[in-house]
Amino acid sequence: MALSRHHNRTRHPLSAKDLITESENYNFHPSLPLQRWLRAAKLLLIEANICEQDGDVQMAFLYLYRHADLVMVQIPKHPDFRNPAFQTDIVAAQRAVRKNIQKLELLKPRVQQAYERYLQAVERRNAETQRVHAERHDLADHLRRGSLAESEDGTYDDGMMPLKASEYSELAVDLAHREIRRRDATRRTTREAGISPGTVAARRRGIVVGPPDSDGMLDERAPPARPAKEAYQDFAPSVTARPDGRSLTATPSPPPAARTSTNKYTFQPTATTEAGHPLRTVLLPPDLRRSFLNLAHPNTARNLETCGILCGTLISNALFISHLIIPDQHSTSDTCDTTERGDNALFDYCDSHELLVCGWIHTHPSQSCFLSSRDLHTSSGYQIMLPEAIAIVCSPRHNPDWGIFRLTDPPGLQAVLHCREKATFHPHAEPNIYTDALRPGHVVEAAGLKFEVVDLRKT
Repeated sequence: MALSRHHNRTRHPLSAKDLITESENYNFHPSLPLQRWLRAAKLLLIEANICEQDGDVQMAFLYLYRHADLVMVQIPKHPDFRNPAFQTDIVAAQRAVRKNIQKLELLKPRVQQAYERYLQAVERRNAETQRVHAERHDLADHLRRGSLAESEDGTYDDGMMPLKASEYSELAVDLAHREIRRRDATRRTTREAGISPGTVAARRRGIVVGPPDSDGMLDERAPPARPAKEAYQDFAPSVTARPDGRSLTATPSPPPAARTSTNKYTFQPTATTEAGHPLRTVLLPPDLRRSFLNLAHPNTARNLETCGILCGTLISNALFISHLIIPDQHSTSDTCDTTERGDNALFDYCDSHELLVCGWIHTHPSQSCFLSSRDLHTSSGYQIMLPEAIAIVCSPRHNPDWGIFRLTDPPGLQAVLHCREKATFHPHAEPNIYTDALRPGHVVEAAGLKFEVVDLRKT
């Protein structure tokens, strides 16, 4: 299971114990480079911060706990854990966990309150159901009107209206532009004031905040924290039973045009992995591919590949591609790899702009549109961090000349992660190793969605 596998927001809230159980439900592969896991840990913190700003305390709690588990439990098992080259990053990650223990303690009662409110709402709904049944003597009619957690206006107990991004792409684009502008303005303001980005979210929670410490981490004046190991163990679940609940599939009527707050809507996953896990919708600017091909044209004319990284943000349970980043890279006619400098610059940029890596795009200047064995290994690295991550292939000299893909899960992702072949190109015996992510899939091309191109290549 990928690191960012998520609890479907249109389901009911979970208890803290159940969220902890779910947060530990991922596969750690020691065969993957340690640097990749350290970067995955940073992406988990970015997702936690975005969820907290959106008021989704459940997912913020889950991602923070998963980050702690990855850094404190799994990464020490990696064969390169004691390699001096990684010690600076490891120490920084561990310090982040110790700082976030306080935040987990502050979020835990809010998570429990949301869960208890849900249980109370179910009790009220059950009582109302019994009353309606007694009055109408028509159980079938009542069941057709919706599930226990659904209200009469199509919203859920948390007030969120579920929408399908494919049906309301214009609204999704409008919400994305408004929210991205708001976040950019907040980021600029906090930087100009010398305030850590987490401070704003903390103040919204009513926490008294001190200045950032020497690591640039937020000093929240919470109750005195116990030693990190002791506090971390306190969160370990003693009960793993999950409350029974159903996914809600109500189709709402078109929302009023004036209601464009991200707090009112949540975009339902409309696709799943082969194992049945929901995939959040990825909204992609249709013009991004053309912009990338224009940038890649000098290389394409010389029969050299070009690659770019798709980055974006999480808004109302959907992923919006907002940046096309071209990292420093070296290419041949059949391969394209980012340099070490390119990797570092890319992730520094993502950190500073709170962006999630949502996949990659690359050209096949002379080959057809498919994922090579090398491409599959590259994509697996992105999908282990974010299950919705995609690979776009552009083959301008062939038909079809482009495609959007993801590894199947299972069997594709697991097969590639366990592959030990060293040759640059090698066969994979497993059938159905990757699939289209657009027709059908979890990707939606959203007309009008704006994006920024960032070229980090050496001039």
